[in-house]
Amino acid sequence: TKKMHFPIVKNPYRLVALDIGNTLIRQCLPAMHRALGLPEDGGGVNLGIEPFQAPFEKLLLGRIAEEDYLEEFYERFQGRWTKEQILQAHYEYLLPSIEGMPELIRNMINTGTHFVFFTDINTIHFRRFRNLTAGEYDDITDVVGSNDVHAMKPSLEMFRNFEERFGKPDLYLDDRQVLVDGAIAHGWHAVKAGDAERLYRVLFA
Repeated sequence: TKKMHFPIVKNPYRLVALDIGNTLIRQCLPAMHRALGLPEDGGGVNLGIEPFQAPFEKLLLGRIAEEDYLEEFYERFQGRWTKEQILQAHYEYLLPSIEGMPELIRNMINTGTHFVFFTDINTIHFRRFRNLTAGEYDDITDVVGSNDVHAMKPSLEMFRNFEERFGKPDLYLDDRQVLVDGAIAHGWHAVKAGDAERLYRVLFA
């Protein structure tokens, strides 16, 4: 992938709430299907990830341990896959960084932005995210995650937890319009992410 350069002369964003999935890296259900030997469209098999069902929701909310979730997944499909295969398939669900986002985030950090991950996340995918993006977002260490708050965006609990710990952000970036709208309704300045070059123009034009 080509490197992008984003010259940032003046950066007004001192505190930014930052989503992960489809904002920094891509989620790819067909890749998960392939890892399990299924057709890219799943072949009629619903893994409960998109749209998520109760077991995955419990994992997202931190109400079930990773090991128990994998056991439930194994039993739900009558041992069709080993737990190792199931775990690897969950890893394959995430793809590397969206082009340009590591450079944009790095330049913002270098010009004074403190980022906090603000994400509906689980232990499996957060670990995979860190491995996939080693060296790209390592300086971002603060996280407000659904698995710790036991709530999901755009719930009031998530907003309150962020504000109690870090204050009101100057900016919130997320790929889902419904979450951007929810944040705006809560009084946050929120912008829809997706394409790094477009996002740069929106933020710094």
